[in-house]
Amino acid sequence: MKMLQAIGSSLILLLLLFFLQSCESKFDKEGRLLAENLTSISGNLSFKPMMRSDSASVKNFTPDTFSFEGNPYTGIISQYNEHEKLQLVGFLKNGLADSIWKFYYATGGLRMEGNYVNGKDVGLWRSYFGYSKPKIDKYYDAAGYMLLRVEYFDNGQVKNYQNIKCERFGNKERSYSMNRKGDMLSIYVEDSMLVLKRGQETERIGKNVFASKR
Repeated sequence: MKMLQAIGSSLILLLLLFFLQSCESKFDKEGRLLAENLTSISGNLSFKPMMRSDSASVKNFTPDTFSFEGNPYTGIISQYNEHEKLQLVGFLKNGLADSIWKFYYATGGLRMEGNYVNGKDVGLWRSYFGYSKPKIDKYYDAAGYMLLRVEYFDNGQVKNYQNIKCERFGNKERSYSMNRKGDMLSIYVEDSMLVLKRGQETERIGKNVFASKR
């Protein structure tokens, strides 16, 4: 009888250990659910922020819903590459991407970060060259429409700037481009007339309060 009890106890212990190990394998050391344990309505587990740049892409976009063990998941998730290097950390709310997300290079440097609301990019999203050097900024409204795009050189100088016509930017469309030294190459402001002359020198006709610098 004692032997049977000992065997029974051993089996229970083994089953408990197996259960704990199977649970732990679904989460990383920080307690974040590993993305590969999710399922989605689309059938894939790809996360691609900053991809929608025009009205058509937003109108035709349906945020993916992610589930864990059959239920829309709420909580922090993480994803690693084949070398066990962290690729992303994000938050899901009722299965939809929400709050701050961060994406990383294989070297560990921050590649991209921004905010989701109900699965859509909102507010400022920024990508990096690495070592905290900004590469591209995109600003989205609450509906996921991109209002602003700024591209940088790796020395921090603005390369290209463009905002759409909206109340946030005085209801004027603006764009300009510059070289690595900060010399103006082209400039456009809706309802204004500017003639570019020799680098940064411009002839301004009428009222133009557009600043060429950030």
